[in-house]
Amino acid sequence: MKVYIKEKRFGDKVIFHDSQFSVPSGSRTAILGPSGVGKTTLMRIMAGLDNDFSGSIEDGPSFPVVLFQEDRLSERISVLSNLLAVTKDREKAEHVLSELALSGEEKQHIHELSGGMRRRVAIARMLLLDADCIFLDEPFRGLDDDMRRRVAGIISKHVENRTLVLITHDEDELELLKTDRIIRLG
Repeated sequence: MKVYIKEKRFGDKVIFHDSQFSVPSGSRTAILGPSGVGKTTLMRIMAGLDNDFSGSIEDGPSFPVVLFQEDRLSERISVLSNLLAVTKDREKAEHVLSELALSGEEKQHIHELSGGMRRRVAIARMLLLDADCIFLDEPFRGLDDDMRRRVAGIISKHVENRTLVLITHDEDELELLKTDRIIRLG
């Protein structure tokens, strides 16, 4: 994917000007930088969610999946129902829950879960989609160190041979997901 942003602004504030970025197919690319420099904005442009910029995207993903900073789960339905909203394969959904240490939580409603458990449900839902490009915006928010390592290994296994774009300010996450390219902002 090749991205050229002639200009992206929010009101009077210019976020990008004459900026070029590339993400090779099959790579694990990190967009790294402090808060407020445009990491999520760049991800939204790359994923085709923000078209309010002047510029172009060549060879963009045909089926991108985004794990947003917010979990974006349906609060009043069960964990399993949240997963079955994106797949009809109950066995596969239950397997991913097991991998993410959520076995036995299938019937729990999302609003009854801790923040870390919600995050793992959001990750499970994302992993069930057959995307050609996966965008992870601060994916380990709310997870302790042991769970971060476990979840990173599971994500790495599931996204093998697909393009992965990690949005983070935490350089430790680059190693966790074995990124091979870095786009530094700010």
